[in-house]
Amino acid sequence: MIMLWIGCAVFAAVCALSLLLAGAAERGTQLSLHQPLHRHSEYIRYMRDKHDLNGFGFAQQLTRHKGIGSAIGLTASSLPLIGGAVFLLGPAIAFGGPAVIGIGWPVLGLFGLLTACSVAAFASAIPTAGGCYHWAVASGGRRAGLWSGWLHAAGSSVMLATTNIYLADWMSRSIERHVGYTGGASLFYIILLMLFVSQAAANVRAFRLLSRLLTWTAAFQFALIVGIFAILASIAWPGAYPFQIMAYTSSSWIPVEPAAGGTSMLLGFLLLQRLFLGIGDGAQAGEETSDPRITLPWSIYLSAAGLAFFGFILFAFIVMHARIGDFGLTAMPALGDWLTDVWERWGDAGASLFFVLVAVLVWANGTLTMGAGARTLFAMARDEVIPFASKLSAVSVLYRSPMQALLTIAAGAGAIALLSSAIYSSAMVQSLLPQLILLSIAALHAAYAIPIGGRVLLTLKERKDNHPLRPANRKRSKLHGPWNLGKYSLTVDGITVCWLTGSAVLAVCLLKPAALIIASVCLIAGTACMERMLRRLRRKTPVKIVGSIRFGKRTMDECIRIERKFPQ
Repeated sequence: MIMLWIGCAVFAAVCALSLLLAGAAERGTQLSLHQPLHRHSEYIRYMRDKHDLNGFGFAQQLTRHKGIGSAIGLTASSLPLIGGAVFLLGPAIAFGGPAVIGIGWPVLGLFGLLTACSVAAFASAIPTAGGCYHWAVASGGRRAGLWSGWLHAAGSSVMLATTNIYLADWMSRSIERHVGYTGGASLFYIILLMLFVSQAAANVRAFRLLSRLLTWTAAFQFALIVGIFAILASIAWPGAYPFQIMAYTSSSWIPVEPAAGGTSMLLGFLLLQRLFLGIGDGAQAGEETSDPRITLPWSIYLSAAGLAFFGFILFAFIVMHARIGDFGLTAMPALGDWLTDVWERWGDAGASLFFVLVAVLVWANGTLTMGAGARTLFAMARDEVIPFASKLSAVSVLYRSPMQALLTIAAGAGAIALLSSAIYSSAMVQSLLPQLILLSIAALHAAYAIPIGGRVLLTLKERKDNHPLRPANRKRSKLHGPWNLGKYSLTVDGITVCWLTGSAVLAVCLLKPAALIIASVCLIAGTACMERMLRRLRRKTPVKIVGSIRFGKRTMDECIRIERKFPQ
């Protein structure tokens, strides 16, 4: 019980810290020279953003159509709170018990908030479609950029495959139970293929329409959270809600099972870490957002803070109501099925509405994951640092999307999902999914740790060069944008690097031998290919020019000639 109160104290600290950091970021924004231009016309704001992008050496090929509403909806959909409640909460509690929520979630919220600060600061300084790839190039050089970019693309592909497998399995089982259609494995594969095809089509042909939908996704998630509160309260009213249940471990929660031990507790903890993996996906829209140096950082920060706050309340409320049967949450899909079934108390319409909203929100999360991975691939191809660069960097003049990069990520993730589902039976696929989550955690955390660690080293070097006893060096770091935490930046970045590195190593340690062997083979092959590519690209882009940050060698006139094909 003492650990539960410690968890509550950490949660209270997260709430207070979020206000403190928000105030520091606001002061940093006010002290910067950045002008939001709210009182000027849309054309003037667009031209300012376009010239800012041209300064990085890139032409404005993607359409700048996202405002603050779309940016918040995008980042909120990248952090799948409702999907986590339906798909991951049950498995996490089955591994570690409710203490994963009472103690583990506040810790996750604390480090998730700090990670969001570091990511938001980078998104403010370098608002390009490359995301962590360009951040790593700016802070650590070409080799660091290649590592970060490939790890992000690979991690996004694995995460997309995992999301769609979870959703297809849940949808097929729900259809079989409530409609009576027994499609078996064929229904699962049909739904899985439809998910990938529809997500690719939305990214390629209807991304502007998707952006309008994303404006409402945050409201959808909040409405669904309120609906879950209402339906669970109506079931148990009047009744007592024992909060001390949040201190139970798996051995006390499922008494018929032997003590799970620390390994299972950590596995349950890392399963919920999946909810924070999309924390940097919003930054990939830097070339499609109006005033990205301010809009994107605030959307990233506020979405992470909202996930930490509402996630704790929602998960605790569900766990206090949802002891299923006599043995707790022993089955992996149990909680998702139970949450669907309880809505039948409001009739078939209520159950159908819950089914549709969950499917749409999780589908949107997978769609954004595909888009983020594709934009990383597109940015690397535009810098000519990967094979088939001319094809993968192509932008459709009609749809204004990196079509080839999107189809490549969709095909790669689809192959992972189909191969995993074909090799293993349905029950074994469910046991495989935690391993895929661990792989995506290891890859994505390493991808973000590389640029943030590079910025920590550069900041320390900068402070050393500006020591009072040394000659003054007034060169301003270009890795700090208008949204920054000021004197707290170095501390937050240092904690974030330690957290990302430690959690990535822990995820690798929890991999099963088969998954570890496959990951090792892919890592060795990727390392060999990257080193070979580096030797061929010693005198090619991306480049960094002293006193500024440029990732391409195109002049302003060349950028303007390219932009004539893509009128805004």
